[in-house]
Amino acid sequence: MSNELVTDVSAEAFARKLAHARSLPWFHALYPRILEVQGLADLHRLPVLAVEDESGDGLFSALGEASHRALGGGLTLTSGGSTGNRKQITHSWAFNAAIVPLGARMFGGTDERPESVMNCLTAGEMQGAFQYASAIVQHIGARLLPAGSQMGVQRVAELIQTHKADALICTPSFAAALFNHETAGLGSLKWLYYIGEPSSKTLRDQLARDWPALKIRSLGYSSTETGPIGFQCAHLEHGFYHLHADAMLLEVVDPLTLQAVAEEQTGEFLLTPLLPDHVPLLRYRIGDRGRVLRTVKKCACGSSMPVLALEGRVESSIKLGGALITQSQVLHVLRQLLPQLQATDVQVQIDRRPEGARMRLVIAEDILTADTQSIIEDALQVEGQASALLRLPGVLGLEVKRLARQEFETTLAGKTPFFVTLEQTPAPS
Repeated sequence: MSNELVTDVSAEAFARKLAHARSLPWFHALYPRILEVQGLADLHRLPVLAVEDESGDGLFSALGEASHRALGGGLTLTSGGSTGNRKQITHSWAFNAAIVPLGARMFGGTDERPESVMNCLTAGEMQGAFQYASAIVQHIGARLLPAGSQMGVQRVAELIQTHKADALICTPSFAAALFNHETAGLGSLKWLYYIGEPSSKTLRDQLARDWPALKIRSLGYSSTETGPIGFQCAHLEHGFYHLHADAMLLEVVDPLTLQAVAEEQTGEFLLTPLLPDHVPLLRYRIGDRGRVLRTVKKCACGSSMPVLALEGRVESSIKLGGALITQSQVLHVLRQLLPQLQATDVQVQIDRRPEGARMRLVIAEDILTADTQSIIEDALQVEGQASALLRLPGVLGLEVKRLARQEFETTLAGKTPFFVTLEQTPAPS
């Protein structure tokens, strides 16, 4: 599909999306400025939508409620909000059918044809990735082994060996647990397809060293709220994706001003899905940052879809003792002691209790030696930002802990967050 044709298809799809939005009386009340939007050039007039922030929270809640009431049913999934602010959205069955061919685009222009695929994503839990991945496997005509993520790595390894599975779909966190514990029985695997979170350089380097014949690729760039955003063909490097430009509008904006950035500059992504669905999702703030590479005209896979570089998340943060702690602050302090530290090497665990909260800095044991652990813990007691944090009311203390990467806390979807609040188990009555 040429760039010109993609542009025409996008404009036509947006016109249909706009007509749908205008046909909904309740949508006018939420988005009164929708009547000012005549085409793509006017899209910036609309407010930014988000699961949780000052401007977008109420809008997303209203859209979610409207999607549940829509005729024809659909698939209701949990959004990506924080643990205390999770919301649901219902996608129509037509939308769910339309996203499968988009996901299968990653197999175009390649002879990569898995025959037996083990799906180890989280099944149920109001998550859609497991069903989405299974539908892609069906679409390409492969055999599906629906193991899920709760079976245990030993049992998964046994099934891979028994069925000679040649492909594995899972989160990078699951892959790390599997390949660090159960190396026997995995010899039939040719491809590892990950989704749900970025694959760390540490994991990729380890697998390249220990399993040189294993090809590692993203199953796609997507979100629960928007559906597929991009696909990674066999010719793109880690972190790069072809944008589904005929199914998704992408704006790259300054995260503070929300104004468009210059061409090929890094900014925050705002997404407008073009596939028909129960409710119009316009200018959705996904929380990712990156850039669009306009210089790439046509990929070796044959696609003319634009290439986007996904460069990470917009700054993540958590409140503790009345103060806002950001990911960059934590990494800045720790890198004074461990200069090569990456975000994927650390997890900040907040243990909240009635009397206050304790912060635990969990660092991967392959990065932090036992001898260095106590040195860092002592140094943080006197470091400026860390010692100021410890003096805040309600902050009970700070500890440093070494853990294997597979022992980091994960979400229900199998992702490994940078900040995590540990749930308190109620005492038995």
